[in-house]
Amino acid sequence: MAKALGRRRVNAAMASIICALLDEARQAYPRIRQSHEPEGLHDFRVALRRLRSLLKDFRSQPGVAVDKELYRQLTALARATNDARDSEVMLAWLDEQVATSGAAERGALGWWRERLAPQVDRHYARLDAPIASFPMLDAKLREAANRARGKRAALGSSAKRKSTRKQDVREAPRFGVASAEVLERLRDQWLSELAQVRVGAEEEALHRPRITGKRLRYLLKPWREQGSAFVELEDEMKRFQDAFGDLHDDLVRADALTAAALQHAEDEMLERLASAATAAPVRASAPRHLRGFMLLQGRQREQTEAHLTRVMTLCRRPQLARLAARFEEAAQQMRAAS
Repeated sequence: MAKALGRRRVNAAMASIICALLDEARQAYPRIRQSHEPEGLHDFRVALRRLRSLLKDFRSQPGVAVDKELYRQLTALARATNDARDSEVMLAWLDEQVATSGAAERGALGWWRERLAPQVDRHYARLDAPIASFPMLDAKLREAANRARGKRAALGSSAKRKSTRKQDVREAPRFGVASAEVLERLRDQWLSELAQVRVGAEEEALHRPRITGKRLRYLLKPWREQGSAFVELEDEMKRFQDAFGDLHDDLVRADALTAAALQHAEDEMLERLASAATAAPVRASAPRHLRGFMLLQGRQREQTEAHLTRVMTLCRRPQLARLAARFEEAAQQMRAAS
């Protein structure tokens, strides 16, 4: 598929890509519940995310659209994995902090971990039913992809038969032409979103270019074997994705840290009120791990500021102008490959 990718009809090329991504999800599927394979769920989610992104971006192309109900099931399955993966990532972050933390911070981390670890187990337990639906969904998506692959001949013969009058059925374009159209649309959207990124921007303004940047990466990934320009551009997009991803993680973690500190304070208060109700000596003091949570919050703020500076550096005008030119070059090469 690699050498002739751009010249293939879009429905046939997409069918091969869809099946390849389903293969990746299928390989990760049995590893989701294996404790010695912590990346099983991550790999499964990435395959589903890439699949959803490409189906969404190419859905207007002839023969590519997937039945809405199948797409809805794919979306529901992907979303069902969110809580398990998010809590798993947070737990891993807590464990990473221990080695570089003082006694006060370790106390807060330990308190938090005791409560988070059971949540991870519960989230994974809730995955059993949604994950069990994957083999059937896999089969239906492959059937839909292969059915779309077979439409090329029909579309082509229809075009030949109706060459003397207006076509009722539009022939599927080459994958290179279709990819260039999607690339240009996403590029314009992404550059517009990046222009809105600034210090003090709302979280949503920082979130949008992260998602659009992912979609651009997923679009470029099948083209890596077509030349160094695609490899270099996709690698550069990964740098953007990593920078925005780290900042996004910081913002999510800051909210979780605040929620954990509030929960700790509430638990301490309720415990002391219950103790006071039993005529035990009344003793008022700050929650045991308040200092630890405050230190963690300070460290988190410093890290967020560093990551925001990194993002702002990437969003400078000369950098974006250079990227826009590289996207234009990639689009031209996609069309030339057709």
